[in-house]
Amino acid sequence: MFDLSRSIRNLPGTNKPLRLAVRQLRWFKAAFRSHAEFCGKAMECDFRVDDIKLAGAFVRWLESIDRQKPKEKVERQDFFRFAPSLVLRELVADMPITAACAPAGIDPRSAAGFWPEGYVATTFCLTVYAATMDQEFHIDVHVSEMVDDLRSWWSFRENASEDTEYAAGFFQMLLGNEPNWWMPTNFSARTRSVPAQDSIEINYSTE
Repeated sequence: MFDLSRSIRNLPGTNKPLRLAVRQLRWFKAAFRSHAEFCGKAMECDFRVDDIKLAGAFVRWLESIDRQKPKEKVERQDFFRFAPSLVLRELVADMPITAACAPAGIDPRSAAGFWPEGYVATTFCLTVYAATMDQEFHIDVHVSEMVDDLRSWWSFRENASEDTEYAAGFFQMLLGNEPNWWMPTNFSARTRSVPAQDSIEINYSTE
């Protein structure tokens, strides 16, 4: 049901590069709220956003990426790929969004139906990441087929409830990377991408 191109167009406007805008709390909050509303319309479900929790996740994420930002320019693109996984980790650690009801517009056996809040948080990270990669590197984002695998979402939710670092690993897998499960939130300990043919581009409709 997720339409990446529509989701990107739904992001708030900014006169700054996205890599800078996303580091500003005002834009980050506006983008998250806009995405939650976008998903809510598609799912036929209202979402409540806790601004305090959202701000907390934002601050923790900035602190994390500032600690790990590489000095070598050759690692810049890899770090852009890595950073959104840390956003998801912080969102899952203290979820700032709550579904007001069970989504009425989607299959309850789908990923979004199974865990609406996790789905919104994950697709928010994918959306901002994809828009930024296009702007900075003119790269189309591709996502693993596991994005539609309900068993993967079961595993994601269960494992992330015990260790939030699993969220970062899950996001990296969605991008076709095999995480270092010992340290999935450590950029210097990252593993390389799997072959491109093992991933597909997201292109879902809301119909």
